[in-house]
Amino acid sequence: MNDSVKSATRVLDLLELFSVETGPLGVSEVAKKMSIPKSSAQALLLTLAGRGYLVRDESGYLLPAEMRGGWVGGMRNRLLSLATPVLGEMAHESRESAFVGVLTGGGDVQYLAKAVSPQEVRYDASLEHLRPIHCTSMGLVFLAHAPERNLSRWLQASRLAAITSTTEVDPETIRTWLPGIREHGYAEIRDGNVEGASGVSAPIFGPSNNVIAALNLGAPTWRYENARQTLIKIVKREAANISRALGAANES
Repeated sequence: MNDSVKSATRVLDLLELFSVETGPLGVSEVAKKMSIPKSSAQALLLTLAGRGYLVRDESGYLLPAEMRGGWVGGMRNRLLSLATPVLGEMAHESRESAFVGVLTGGGDVQYLAKAVSPQEVRYDASLEHLRPIHCTSMGLVFLAHAPERNLSRWLQASRLAAITSTTEVDPETIRTWLPGIREHGYAEIRDGNVEGASGVSAPIFGPSNNVIAALNLGAPTWRYENARQTLIKIVKREAANISRALGAANES
């Protein structure tokens, strides 16, 4: 690969990295995530900031407000092209509804695509509105892999509304769940966001080994309890398959 192609590739890799990050990144973080020298990372960041593709605040660099959540970068397109057929296969195999979602810059969960259960009684959800991070299984996956600065921002008591009678709103209790989610590779929620609905989610990792999305299976709670182990197995397996296809370093 000649130097000009290598430079262009790094620019695209950097933009894709920022398109899935939820907060500012410093020079050291960018260098680590992209496996490049700090001097190279700084040069890329300064160049993109100088051309208006990034902005800088006291915490680091990030996409401009008008580009956050709406930049149609290659990573999101690749994610959807890989995940969409998988969702259909998951719904067919599990007979429950499958979703893929991302975390917005504001710390909410946004579903990008779905395949609904073939059963008459099923869990379904709109792709239009955002969902809270603290009481969804996708949200818990993102929290489990978030840096401390984001946890401190997203787990403020004032943000944690009780959506149902079983929604957990204590920040410290939620924090105690996160190591287990990282260790076991999935998160579950029972009736926390919708009464009578439960689900399990697993992380999707990108090429820089950061969590860029989450895969989910949702079902009526009574049916979820009966099929729980099978649903966990399916969602972990397919999230790992998508991660490998995206080039995640920890998915071999």
